[in-house]
Amino acid sequence: MLALTLTPTRRLLSATFVAAFVSALYLLPMYVRFASPTLLSPSALDRTIWLYYSYGLFLVLPFLVGRDEGSASWTLYALMTNSMVAALIFFVWPTSVPAPQPTIGGMSGLLWDGLLTVDRPTNVFPSLHVANACVCALALWRERNAWRSVSPVWTLLIVVSTLTTKQHFAVDLLGGAMLAAFSLWLVHTVVRRAAILR
Repeated sequence: MLALTLTPTRRLLSATFVAAFVSALYLLPMYVRFASPTLLSPSALDRTIWLYYSYGLFLVLPFLVGRDEGSASWTLYALMTNSMVAALIFFVWPTSVPAPQPTIGGMSGLLWDGLLTVDRPTNVFPSLHVANACVCALALWRERNAWRSVSPVWTLLIVVSTLTTKQHFAVDLLGGAMLAAFSLWLVHTVVRRAAILR
């Protein structure tokens, strides 16, 4: 491997070379083809609707498998806080995304039909899927069993599905994560103060 001594001039030349090299290798196959492009079906991403729907089960799991009543209480309060704060934001600053137009049949198509019938493409910032999945993931993580491994992965899949199903933009996900952090902080603060007052 050739080590480079990067003087200011060489840094600029290296940056220019890398930008040109990467751009050329990205653009060249667009214009010089050895085979016809394969049109990828959107149905692969459309099937992530199953992950999006799994949020419903994930939302109730801390109450079904949790063993600690205290954890169930703060989870309930954090989820309620998420919903109340999000509803306030939805009323004061309504947001929307373009409605997705999936082209898929079968059971996945039925799930899409159900989603598009019930869920309008509004109330997108902050993402309650993300906020509530984060709260539930923390509750399941505290169980210290198999859920400690499953909950972060499942949460990540739910978060990604909000993008692949075109229900949210990245900023909505950030808003959802921030909402979860705020709700958890608020619940922790209120519970701690209530314990002090007893």
